[in-house]
Amino acid sequence: MIRLLITAVVAFVTGYIVNEHTRADKIAPVLHQVESATQTIQSDHVALAGDLARRERRDEEMFRLFDKVLELIEADMNKQVAHSTETP
Repeated sequence: MIRLLITAVVAFVTGYIVNEHTRADKIAPVLHQVESATQTIQSDHVALAGDLARRERRDEEMFRLFDKVLELIEADMNKQVAHSTETP
């Protein structure tokens, strides 16, 4: 009976120690990820300039399309007004 109790205690202590080492190994990579995520990243100025130029071109195109839509709406309204005044 004493052998069984000693074996159980030794197994429990051994399992606890092994579990501590295993758990520490699982946490260590996460800590390294956090450390590497905080490193500064140098911006690529060429890519930034290209992105800004694309945005400006897109904005100009959107304004041109908006002006064209407004012209089409005005032309359609003028046609509707002309048709309504021609009909007695």
